[in-house]
Amino acid sequence: MVKVSPGKIGAVILQGSKVSLNFTVENDEGTPVKGTPFFNLKAQGKQQIYVVFEQAVIQPGEKATFNFEVKFDVPVGEAVAYFCFETDKAVCEERQVYIAGEGEAIYVAFVWHHHQAPQFYPDGSLKDEWAFIHVAKGDFYAYSGGPYKVHMETHKRIPGFIDVDHFSPSLLEQWLLFLSGKLRSSTATKEDVEGLLSFLREKIREGIVEPLGSVYAHTVLGLVLKKAKQRGLDEIAKKLIEWELREGLKIVEEALGRRPSGLWTPEMFWHMDLVDLYGSLGVRYTVLCEQHFTRAGGDKENIYEPYVVEDPISGRSVVVFFRDLKLSNWISFKVDFKNPEEADNEARRFVIELAKRREVAPGGIVTIALDGENWMIMPAYRKYAPYFLEKVLEYILESQVIRLTTLSKYLDQNPPKRVLDYIPSGSWVELSDKQWTGGAKDELWNEAMETLVYVESAYRLLEPEAERLLADPDSPLYRLFKAIAIAIDSDFYWYGELEREREFIKEWLAEARKIAGEILGNLKAREVGRTNNHAFIEIENRNLFSAKVRIVSEAKSRVDETSIIIPASSKVTLPVYVGDSNTLVRVVSGKVTLQVVGGVDGSPAPLSL
Repeated sequence: MVKVSPGKIGAVILQGSKVSLNFTVENDEGTPVKGTPFFNLKAQGKQQIYVVFEQAVIQPGEKATFNFEVKFDVPVGEAVAYFCFETDKAVCEERQVYIAGEGEAIYVAFVWHHHQAPQFYPDGSLKDEWAFIHVAKGDFYAYSGGPYKVHMETHKRIPGFIDVDHFSPSLLEQWLLFLSGKLRSSTATKEDVEGLLSFLREKIREGIVEPLGSVYAHTVLGLVLKKAKQRGLDEIAKKLIEWELREGLKIVEEALGRRPSGLWTPEMFWHMDLVDLYGSLGVRYTVLCEQHFTRAGGDKENIYEPYVVEDPISGRSVVVFFRDLKLSNWISFKVDFKNPEEADNEARRFVIELAKRREVAPGGIVTIALDGENWMIMPAYRKYAPYFLEKVLEYILESQVIRLTTLSKYLDQNPPKRVLDYIPSGSWVELSDKQWTGGAKDELWNEAMETLVYVESAYRLLEPEAERLLADPDSPLYRLFKAIAIAIDSDFYWYGELEREREFIKEWLAEARKIAGEILGNLKAREVGRTNNHAFIEIENRNLFSAKVRIVSEAKSRVDETSIIIPASSKVTLPVYVGDSNTLVRVVSGKVTLQVVGGVDGSPAPLSL
């Protein structure tokens, strides 16, 4: 049997360039083989190049290599190169190539969303060890360790590999807690985790990796805003997201040594209210899906350029890059190969498809954005997936017309020229919320929104000192916001049909209600005296922080309301106009009535969460 093995040939070849090529013919038969080696290039249905060698005789068990140089003076577009040895019939191996014309290069930014939800219970014990399993364990060709370690190893092997990496704040937090001894793992060592983090910090300092920020947990932002608005809870939802953004950016800076300028929007679940939220924190850009672009409104050209999106009320803005859906899904879902050769051939086809984008947008940017771990491991370990990426990068780096970049570097040189006035709400899943809703998941969201009512009430109560408290990890308000953030993490609702995930959500919702109850329960009120028209209400604030409440008196024909701030650990007495004995006096924070007061001794209605 005769075997033909082509030498190295790029996936993308510049039109008119001279390229040195070779192929090897191996004789596995027991007798000599005589034949004619030749090379053939076909494009646009025609033979464009033909190189033929003199007949050669190859002895049993021997190999012969044939070297030649070809000028690719052929039409721009896809072509197929054939490396052949012909005896009574031709034995050929083919390689797809793309012939690129002269002109400006196209840029590509790989954006990887490495994410793990906060997988610990309120008592600090771990529910799942994915943050550590995906460092230490894997089953990949020519690589050791899990997806996170493999990803950074690819940077070592391919020095020209430049990308954008979102290591989610809750993933980084679990690594930091592990290194400080506050979390335990049975799968990774501290050397594993610290080694990965140290190398990542080094690549960030060198400008090889651009870090992305995000909210603290993997909160499905657009859906939370939508559900909160339906219940009149949009202001507290925005405050929670603002806190998550601040906390997430702080964790990334602490762990990686640099504050990100861009932000990953979890599940790409957009909502136009995010423009103002992102802009208020100085977020420079985010990444959404091509599906969003299709239905967006404004000055549109194509997805291969950045766009400004403005909030019409605040005037704040954020830049949006739209990912190429076909290329992103190619890596996400089409990289389960049988052997390295199959992975190599698929990498070649991928880069050819990427190069074709240059015909549409020379000088533009192709954003390829996807989960950073799942493409390697779901539904099972994809053994040759990392090798596929390695070959993709090699073909890009030798192409001359495709250049790797980061999103910030591209923005520095290519400021947006167009403005969008609207981007539709929805996720990467067909712009819908269907993956996180329906059946038992809706019941969880109902409980989460009911809990958010008490979160708002506690926030309003401590509003005089809220900003300071939300920056203090030891304060009850910080712990409350963290509990509700974990309870609405997207990942747990993704698998919300599983009882284990539902129970985890419920445990964190219960923790949030417990903390809120402690804050609100520290406010006590009673009536201590009455005249014909006034009741004297004593309010005690047992919190260690100033508290703000509303006193509402309701009679048949009149409603009066006043707000009062009570210093920490103190009492105040104030007169409230009541008119007659039937007037109801309520002490209120947010949407929650903390106590109903009446009678000389008071008639407290203790808060029950």
